[in-house]
Amino acid sequence: MSDVTVVIPTFDRGPLLERSVHSVLAQTRRPARVIVVDNGEQPTTARFDDPIVDVVRTAPRIGPSRPRNIGAERATTPLVAFLDDDDLWLPEFLEHTLAAFAAEPNAAAVVGRVERRRADGTQTPYKEFPSDPEAQRAIYFKNPGFAGSYITLKRDLLLAMGGFDTRMPASVDRDLAARLLERGERIAVAPNAVAVLCDHDGARVRGNQVRGNRMFLIKHWSAMRWDERWKASRTLLKRWYRYSLTQRKVH
Repeated sequence: MSDVTVVIPTFDRGPLLERSVHSVLAQTRRPARVIVVDNGEQPTTARFDDPIVDVVRTAPRIGPSRPRNIGAERATTPLVAFLDDDDLWLPEFLEHTLAAFAAEPNAAAVVGRVERRRADGTQTPYKEFPSDPEAQRAIYFKNPGFAGSYITLKRDLLLAMGGFDTRMPASVDRDLAARLLERGERIAVAPNAVAVLCDHDGARVRGNQVRGNRMFLIKHWSAMRWDERWKASRTLLKRWYRYSLTQRKVH
């Protein structure tokens, strides 16, 4: 049996969820369990024949963090991997991820590489999280490639840290990476573990992104260097400005 559980939060995305789950079931190294945490407005109608798939229904609209934490708490394996319900993994994602943990047993987390599939179907390399701890500090002012569709963590450590921060409406992935670095934990990289980030029409800057960025900046300000504070503040102002423009158009 594999020593990893896959957690997939879902919110009213039946066909996309099915695609994501099937990409997990098609892995060359199958997980012990797949936990789908459904917090949609209506219970998902997606059904899966494989017995390793469990669907856990929660209250609707509980945010980006609580579904992941619920899945991690229900897992019983040493490792827990996360996948968003609108993305997918290439077949060897888990195999390469577990190989990276075997090569670096002291690592707290392993991050895969992400490719981006645009609405027109074209797919290109997108982000690869740096392996050097110094370069990983870029997480303080941008996200260089640490997100919920291609990260795998040691479950006990994740729970000991309190999981993903449920107070934050966005930037929860960056926050978790920053907290790992501030604890002195090792984040390893598996460049051959490829996830596919699937675009959707209508993407725009949202208010929760701005609020999440602001909370991240306040939370980690004391751990940041002066140049990191400047870059993070500049990014926040740019996002706030873009969001303000969208609000003016709406009204």
